[in-house]
Amino acid sequence: MHRVCVVLLALLVAVPFAMAQEPRGADIEFQTKVVELGTLSRDDDKQMVRLAFTNTGDVPLVVTEVRTSCSCTTVQHDRRKVLPGERGVLTITFDPSKAPEGSLYRVLQVFSTARSGVQHITLKAEIE
Repeated sequence: MHRVCVVLLALLVAVPFAMAQEPRGADIEFQTKVVELGTLSRDDDKQMVRLAFTNTGDVPLVVTEVRTSCSCTTVQHDRRKVLPGERGVLTITFDPSKAPEGSLYRVLQVFSTARSGVQHITLKAEIE
């Protein structure tokens, strides 16, 4: 009987510790990883796209930097903390007058505090 009481007491003490989990970290999930701008002329106006993302982790997420692969694309982003379950937005501006003619594929590198590391967003367009 004494042994049963000791085992039950050990379980009562151990179970709350086993159930308490350490935070996994922040994670970022984009609504899409490919932004298609369609067919554009070099004379067209700048194209602006708002790309939403969600923090699917369990600690706040911060987008620290976004790098573009050409001068035809710029990105604005908040440096505010995006809490778990909340959404944030990247505002991508593409200037067709600065892009070469033909099929265009540009990669945006999104750096953040997400545990998944650098995310890549592909920008596609056909420039006439």
